[in-house]
Amino acid sequence: MRYMGKNKTSGGVPKMYDKSTNVGGIHKQTGLFLAKVMDIVDDRYEGFLYVEILGHEYLGDYSTSAEDRKRYVRVRRASPYGGHYQSSGHTRSYGMSSHPPAPGTEVLIAFVHNSDVGILIGVLPDTTRNSSIPSNPAGFVEGEDDVPAHCFDPSPLKDPGKNERPENPEQRYVNEQGIPLDTIRGLSSSSQRRESPTNVFGFNTPGGHQFIMDDGTRANTDECLTPDKNRKQGLSNLTRMRSGKGAQLLMHDGAEIVYLSNHRGSCWIQLNGNGNLDIYTDNDISMHTKTNFNLHVEGDFNLDADTINMKARGDGGTTIENLKGEFNLHANKDIKLTTDLNGHIKCKGNMRTTAKMIDMNGPEATESTKIEDNNITTNRDIKQSIADRVPEHEPWGGHTEEQEILPCVASPNIDLLAIDIDISQIRNTSTQPPRTVSESDGFSTTLEGDEAIANYFEPKIIKNPRAFTQDDIDRVESLRGFNESIGGGAAQVELTDGERAYAVSKGYTGSSAKQTFRRGGPR
Repeated sequence: MRYMGKNKTSGGVPKMYDKSTNVGGIHKQTGLFLAKVMDIVDDRYEGFLYVEILGHEYLGDYSTSAEDRKRYVRVRRASPYGGHYQSSGHTRSYGMSSHPPAPGTEVLIAFVHNSDVGILIGVLPDTTRNSSIPSNPAGFVEGEDDVPAHCFDPSPLKDPGKNERPENPEQRYVNEQGIPLDTIRGLSSSSQRRESPTNVFGFNTPGGHQFIMDDGTRANTDECLTPDKNRKQGLSNLTRMRSGKGAQLLMHDGAEIVYLSNHRGSCWIQLNGNGNLDIYTDNDISMHTKTNFNLHVEGDFNLDADTINMKARGDGGTTIENLKGEFNLHANKDIKLTTDLNGHIKCKGNMRTTAKMIDMNGPEATESTKIEDNNITTNRDIKQSIADRVPEHEPWGGHTEEQEILPCVASPNIDLLAIDIDISQIRNTSTQPPRTVSESDGFSTTLEGDEAIANYFEPKIIKNPRAFTQDDIDRVESLRGFNESIGGGAAQVELTDGERAYAVSKGYTGSSAKQTFRRGGPR
């Protein structure tokens, strides 16, 4: 390697290793240096890469071809974990593997005495472009009106404006799963730029795979700086594994749920803090055991299907016993009982048989009791079932967990860090009945029924509601009282800007504002 003889040694290096003296000729480096990655392709498959030491003057430009880039400084990657066991017949290697730092990344390298190969010590993050570590946080999409989504950091060559960011392709998968505005299962705030010092640990890959352990938000204090000064403490307390195409395993301590979803949301499982286990799939659920299948229910066992088929193959046959209560069997058409051997009906009391024509006709028989369906108001597809809880494709209105306010991340624009432009007012849009929220909790854009589904995939968020007067308050409260007196949600009216702002601030948008929304608020 050819140098100009201008390398300088880190402070504190013993004189015997000091290479600071400019003696010209070929030098071997000693000490720590900042460098820029130039090439990461290694024909030995051992993870070597080539870097340019910052501040050195090279004889020529070695960036035009792969062959030329190999003329930069060659460095070897150090790993924080690993080793090798040698035996007579094999080598057992263990450790961790990670992607190399991309070309253009700034790194710290070290040279030990009398070695022409450096050691990669660590990677220095890009200034102000670290919000996507370890996950892509939600932000307002550039070019849209207050539309939140998973976002990239903007290019360093581009003015980020008021913290608006390019949409990440990850949002497509979240949309398909039905959770684009779900601040528990869908959107994320786990980012290095959410607070300082960060409370998030994890890593992600260039392909979008993520592993996150988030200890939750901290309030803004002298010991913790946050972009939004009224930050609530304890939000986003979770562990999440998410693939690049959206499949995820989420353990959320704040909502007290464990949630598992496939890539398209066509199959999901949730365990919540109340002990409910909910399972949904667009297709089959298949189970097979070579021994026993035991199901013990201390409450009701409800089975609702288009067709029910049961078959016993063994000698034990089928046994049904009622310890208490009646046994009722009702058919809309014929009831047929067939046996290849004898038939027995034994009653300790009376037996009554009623028909249009029968040889022995006594007092009229009592009809069997039909099963009554439950009305499931939280669902959009399955409205009636003998089961009182029927999971559906997200967004499912049966979730009972409160949505969290979504904290924002700091803008990459240093000049705007002190400006209160954030997404902390975003709440989930779902089919759940609207809940009363205090003004300090943020703003709700919860809708009801079919209108919620129609609007779900196009977020309608109010970021900066206008001020309202006492007259606005009185008119909205009067309308809300009328709606409640007639059962809720019947009156459809146009609200003024002030009335709309008050309705949103109180969380009344699902019951007292007209059920038609535009970006920027209800109309």
